[in-house]
Amino acid sequence: MRIAVVGAGAIGGAIAHALAVAGMNPLLVARGDTAKAVARDGLRVVRDGKTELSRPAVLETTQGAAPCDVVIGTAKAHDWAAMAGAIRPLVGPRTAVLPAINGIPWWFFRGMGGAHRDTRLGSLDPSGELTATFAPENIVGCVVYMAASRPAPGVVEWPTGRRLVIGGISPDCVGDIAAIARLLRSAGLEIDEATDIRREVWMKLLGNAGFNSVSALTRATVVEILDDPDLRAICADTIRELKAVASASGTDLDINVEARLEAARRLGHFKTSTLQDFEAGRPLEIAALLDAPAEIGAMTGVSTPVLATLARLLRRAAASRKGA
Repeated sequence: MRIAVVGAGAIGGAIAHALAVAGMNPLLVARGDTAKAVARDGLRVVRDGKTELSRPAVLETTQGAAPCDVVIGTAKAHDWAAMAGAIRPLVGPRTAVLPAINGIPWWFFRGMGGAHRDTRLGSLDPSGELTATFAPENIVGCVVYMAASRPAPGVVEWPTGRRLVIGGISPDCVGDIAAIARLLRSAGLEIDEATDIRREVWMKLLGNAGFNSVSALTRATVVEILDDPDLRAICADTIRELKAVASASGTDLDINVEARLEAARRLGHFKTSTLQDFEAGRPLEIAALLDAPAEIGAMTGVSTPVLATLARLLRRAAASRKGA
């Protein structure tokens, strides 16, 4: 398979490195300093206490590039509209596009049955550009369970987590899910093939929405949040709201709130991706983690005051950070 990774941040760098080390010759699409650093020095990935080097082919522009069999897009949800132009030349009629992003994805209702089929989420795709660019049959949903950070362009620290959950979002999916899973497994990644990828999105969000938001607001690690009764209670409340929204939109999540909280303890004193973004001055994933589930709540008659409050607080914190 001809495979491309678009975006060379922490997750994109880690995936491209795994593919390159396995001899799969991935194409890495990167920008600016990162593209220059990888082209000059290769990708340097720290895992298991050792620094590994790989040299994937790097492109700064995809203009004139041939379509790929698989395209893995690893930009944050709020960057996908800007990245769509770079992905478009890589997509042919049979290309599988894997958006490896946190939170509710813009494609959530595309190709889905029921009352909300093909509903566009304004919080994620306000202009409709993503809906117009990517056909549902080309999209393979991808939920990421990888803990990684990017301390410098072309450098990735990857302490733990190799798991991706993938699944088509439409009955007409053109991607060969089993073949993609075999490809990624051969690169050392742990791949689960989901029969209901939307359920997997909700399951990941149960942890992300609360922990990521609270960590950015308080600078606390996951374990510190779990051990603080007040912060833990906020995360528990987000889980309850998300379970209610998921149920109202067609997905019942039979999971104990306290058990879901404790499942995050294995991450240890890990800084969530939102906290990393906050400290680095980057935009925050507020829309995907908080606004989109609140929008679905409004569509389905479920009140989400905790999600709304966290979103308001994060926007204020981010604005104050920029002005400091």
